[in-house]
Amino acid sequence: LVFVRGGLVPDLGLGGHFTYGAKAAVGALTGREMVLTSLGCGVGGAIVGTMFHKTLRFLKSVIWQAKSSSSTNKEKYTAIAKKILIAMAIGLLSTMYPQTMFWGEGSLQCVVDGQCTPFSGTPHAIPAMMTQFARVDPNLPFASGMAALQVGLAKFMAIVLASAGGFPGGVIFPLLSNGASLSHALISALGPVMPLASSSLVPPLMVMSFMAALLTSITRTPLATVLILALSASGMTPLSALLPGVLMASYVSVWVSNRLSSKSFFSYSE
Repeated sequence: LVFVRGGLVPDLGLGGHFTYGAKAAVGALTGREMVLTSLGCGVGGAIVGTMFHKTLRFLKSVIWQAKSSSSTNKEKYTAIAKKILIAMAIGLLSTMYPQTMFWGEGSLQCVVDGQCTPFSGTPHAIPAMMTQFARVDPNLPFASGMAALQVGLAKFMAIVLASAGGFPGGVIFPLLSNGASLSHALISALGPVMPLASSSLVPPLMVMSFMAALLTSITRTPLATVLILALSASGMTPLSALLPGVLMASYVSVWVSNRLSSKSFFSYSE
């Protein structure tokens, strides 16, 4: 794809969509900081990912009964009614937290940088009418760790409900978005110790590592996840400093996830 893009648009700069961290980093990232960040985000992502697929399994067992060999009209109408109720629940959630209305790559940068990029500045801008009841303004940076946590939990429930309801669409980029918002809550919680870090690259490392750890705990594909994040990162992202820690967090997440649960999301996707 890079060769095709370079041939079709030779003057277009290479690089992905998303920028992690400031344009100019302050200080060098140390090995100790990388290891501690990777271990913490790897374990945290594994816990959240395990909670995700176990919650999904529970909801599916409650919502959907075992299918009979020949479904009746009543069963079909009941299934439709259940889907409508789930869709209404997701819609109500999106009224309070518009960040759950996710459009993929075009708006992921908003949560990667803690909403420093407003949703109104993306190609899929949200009309003001759709944000008037928002508990956390999607066009302003996260005011606190609690604001980021609220968005993360709302996004978590939106993905779980959509998956349990059997609605079409994947989970990869929504889960990356979920991991980014939760990572900002973690960064805020560790605010008192952040000034002790030797480099301004610690927060972006936490964001990228938690995104990778959450996704790999569910897909169990650490290398592919890191490649997605690396190839979608912009040319301004210091990948040489971030990728080793992100790769470590991904494999730690898989290792911890396998010990927390022998099953994964795809075991419950039928």
